[in-house]
Amino acid sequence: MCEKINGIIKENEDGYTLECFNLVTRMGEMMLLNGGEIFRTDQAMRYAAEALGLKEFNAYVIANGIFASIVVNGKFYSSRICAVPLAPIMLCRVEALNNLSRRIAGGKCSSIDIKRELERIEKMNSSGNLLKILASGCGSASFCYLFKGSITDSLVALVGGMVLYIFLIFGVPKANLPKIMVNIIGSLLVSLTCCGLYSIGFGNNLDRIIIGSIFPLVPGIPLTNSIRNFLENDYLSGIIRLMDTLLTAGCIAMGVGIAMKIWSMIRGGIF
Repeated sequence: MCEKINGIIKENEDGYTLECFNLVTRMGEMMLLNGGEIFRTDQAMRYAAEALGLKEFNAYVIANGIFASIVVNGKFYSSRICAVPLAPIMLCRVEALNNLSRRIAGGKCSSIDIKRELERIEKMNSSGNLLKILASGCGSASFCYLFKGSITDSLVALVGGMVLYIFLIFGVPKANLPKIMVNIIGSLLVSLTCCGLYSIGFGNNLDRIIIGSIFPLVPGIPLTNSIRNFLENDYLSGIIRLMDTLLTAGCIAMGVGIAMKIWSMIRGGIF
């Protein structure tokens, strides 16, 4: 009878340990997926593991993956490998995960609370589509003006930025395009839109209009994170993010170049 009871207790303890381990790795995976820094992801996982009683938790985090393992009573217990794609950044989720990490470190959350909170954060959406479209347009107009474009140029860039995000929000999910094609087609579409508006008399400087319009595609955060990774001697993650940045920039340039060539062929030269 005692052996049976001890077996049940051991099984329950094992189940709890595995559940906590999965929660910790899931939190790290969500943070990394939504644009969290590598150092912060690793730190949050370790704090959560310590708060949940996982004393011998080890993790190795890179830009697109997490390798984690746990040792119980001096023996290997479990491991998990999470492949994390380089997805669009959602800072609202990163902020929520950071707040959750602080609460866990403060001992204010049980495993059940963490599970519920992770499910809530996973369903969390960013701003509405209309606000995203308007923000893209305003950002494009602002960058156009920053690069010494006129007010008219900025207004055309505003339209270009809005067209870009309409494509990203409504066109990309239906077509299920890879990231490379999204950047090429997006920059091509925006450039053709700007060329069309410029040819009928809107705007004074086509180059500044296009520069402003494509700015929402520019990978500023990945480039910043890449530099930080290099400064922290995390060369593997730095190279991964840098390659993603360079590839994105190359695709944007390709899309703009194709658009200019197409429009030049149609109009016989617009400059």
